[in-house]
Amino acid sequence: FGKRRARMGSSSLLAIPMVLAQMTAPTSAATAVSSTKEMYSYWCTAERSEKPLCKHHALIAKMTATTDPEQRKALATEVKSLYTQAKTMSAGGGPGSVNPFAKDYADMKIAYCATSPAGAKTLCSTAASRFSPSGSSGSVTSSTSQAMEWFCAKESSELASKDSICKRASLLKQMRDATTTPDAKKDLLKQLKEHPAPAYGTTQAIYADFCKIKTNGELPLCTSLRRTAESKKMASWYCASSEEAKQGLWCRRSELVAKLSKLPFTDSSKAEERKAISAQLSSMMKPTPGGGPSPSKQMSDEISKAKKSYCEMHAELKGTYCASPNPP
Repeated sequence: FGKRRARMGSSSLLAIPMVLAQMTAPTSAATAVSSTKEMYSYWCTAERSEKPLCKHHALIAKMTATTDPEQRKALATEVKSLYTQAKTMSAGGGPGSVNPFAKDYADMKIAYCATSPAGAKTLCSTAASRFSPSGSSGSVTSSTSQAMEWFCAKESSELASKDSICKRASLLKQMRDATTTPDAKKDLLKQLKEHPAPAYGTTQAIYADFCKIKTNGELPLCTSLRRTAESKKMASWYCASSEEAKQGLWCRRSELVAKLSKLPFTDSSKAEERKAISAQLSSMMKPTPGGGPSPSKQMSDEISKAKKSYCEMHAELKGTYCASPNPP
């Protein structure tokens, strides 16, 4: 599921309102992990219990609480089913796909941080931003691994699920090892089913605590949040800069994606509206009649043009956002 999202990343820019207006952060700072536990309690009320983010969090908590092999197996099956449902929610996996976990996380974090919770400075200092380690770069994978190794090396943790999280990290490290045989990988895959990915917000919290350490600030994982924020600003600026830009394929498509992301996945009354917008998005990405540049090429050219203009106006971003490859 994560890899599929990564492939969609460059073609579904602005699919999620990842960076909204920054909010005033609390003055004291606990770890993001401890703040996230409170954030889940605040957000995942009975009426939201079936939303992907809250349901996944509840299932992981149940797996942590039980040692019964059969119960863990049944819960793991539920988690896998939830991932499958999430793929379906993502606009059928087509253009404009929206990651329901990331969307729910943004909504949760915005709402929670708006209450100025005591001690949540580390978590809320970035408002609705999220770390986006889904790129294909080996350096990004390396820094996410470093974050997990750092977390697992800590003597204590506020998380009851730490053992399972660290077991999964160890299994994934073995999977990536070039010396691991095919048969060994099969066994590792079986073990991974017993240790599904941590709750989305928990992973984000681990990254936040890791990236607040000064020496980690320039690692690819940690700079991804700043790039995401600047990309959002650039897109908003460009699409509002002229009527020509606004009517371009990228901006028109981004506007539809934003509308789609605001429609609740669990609200059946919005199903037809979601379907109609998804159809529009799919139509936009069809091959150009009579030949000519493909829609993807048109969008890539627009993004490159927008980023070039934006970076010419912001010399201070030369070594950060503007140094990253296109698309943003």
